[in-house]
Amino acid sequence: MQLNVGRPRRKTAVILEDGPVLTAMDRRVEPRSRIRHIILLGLGVTVLLATAAAGYMRFGLSRTLVVPSERVVISTVKTGMFVEYIPATASVAPRNTAYLDAVEGGQVAEVMVEEGAHVERGQPLVRLKNTNLQLEVLGRQAQLMEQLDRLNSTLLSFEQARLAHERDLIDAGAQIKQISERLRRRELLRASGAVSESEIAELSNDLERYRQLETSMREAQAVDRKFQSQQVAQLRDTIGKTRADLDVAAETLQGLLVKAPIAGQLTALDAHLGEAKTAGQRIGQIDEADTYKVEAAIDEFYLRRVAVGQAALSEVDGHQYRLAITKVYPQVRERLFKVDLLFSDAPPQSLRRGQTLQVRLEIGAAHRSLLVANGPYFEDTGGAWVFVVSRSGTEALRRAVRFGRRNPEHIEVLAGLADGARIITSSYESLRAFDRIRIGDAAD
Repeated sequence: MQLNVGRPRRKTAVILEDGPVLTAMDRRVEPRSRIRHIILLGLGVTVLLATAAAGYMRFGLSRTLVVPSERVVISTVKTGMFVEYIPATASVAPRNTAYLDAVEGGQVAEVMVEEGAHVERGQPLVRLKNTNLQLEVLGRQAQLMEQLDRLNSTLLSFEQARLAHERDLIDAGAQIKQISERLRRRELLRASGAVSESEIAELSNDLERYRQLETSMREAQAVDRKFQSQQVAQLRDTIGKTRADLDVAAETLQGLLVKAPIAGQLTALDAHLGEAKTAGQRIGQIDEADTYKVEAAIDEFYLRRVAVGQAALSEVDGHQYRLAITKVYPQVRERLFKVDLLFSDAPPQSLRRGQTLQVRLEIGAAHRSLLVANGPYFEDTGGAWVFVVSRSGTEALRRAVRFGRRNPEHIEVLAGLADGARIITSSYESLRAFDRIRIGDAAD
């Protein structure tokens, strides 16, 4: 047998159409499923990306700050009665005050009371001296008295004229009566021839003359009466005015004597012997004793919500006292307006003028609501969000909320918080740029 050593076998080459050249040494390999690998790879990448995104959202985008627990104040949301009120600082003032002004200028001649004394109404307090004014008033009084004398003399002359007319009428009537009687008797004797015709004619003429004279007197009396009645009315009116002027002149002199217009305590008196006071200058004031009112200044924001009759509370000597608004002043000064309040019951015995009181003015009815403590956080966030503390108390997350009305103690919660939730109620000044607060030491 002959062996062909060293001669390689001839390989049969198979050429596939439109494909690679295969030899007898090549082995056909069956392809595995690629779709399964792609799905598994996609799921892995997705899980990895989701985990990374969640971690980034929680720890990357969430800005975290570590705050020591002693630097934050935490309050609990609770259900309670909410009362809307306005806190105000008030002062005690006399209910009625009378001011003492110098009606007429002059020099202080006498001070009759001391400052702080209790005075009665009409009691003289200070006497002023004004020589020029006194002389002027005395001269006016003399002129008025002279005018009054002339008016009275005119009235007297009118009265005398009236009496003269009446007297003349009486005389004329008597003459008429006497002549008529004589004429009657002469007429009876005419038939006997004892009386001449001339005598009877003379008596008739006298009677006619006196009757005409009487008629003329009555007409003159009527004219004088009409004229005098008008003149007398005018004169009496002038006399009344003259006497009123005399009273004014007397009151002018009385103005030099300052009297107490009301009874009370003379709380201020600025008058010293020899001191000159001008007309209208303030000398002092008198406060009505044992009657007080409370004056409070309130922010202009509440001007439309404050009205007469609203109730208020104030604590004096450990006791609560109720008050009511009696007057609202519309003037606003330095963004504040003033109200007057009176005690509903007897005021405290220890009350003194100028004493400061803290007043709570109620502007709404009490109602049950979800409440949280008021604090500086509200101003820092505008009431739009808060940091809510977790159950463990180690962290706090930012949360949007909605608040309603508020008073200095509580804020009404409308949405975003539940009963029992805890929030940070201290200042957010250094926390506003963060979304998550870690409460504890920085090393924890």
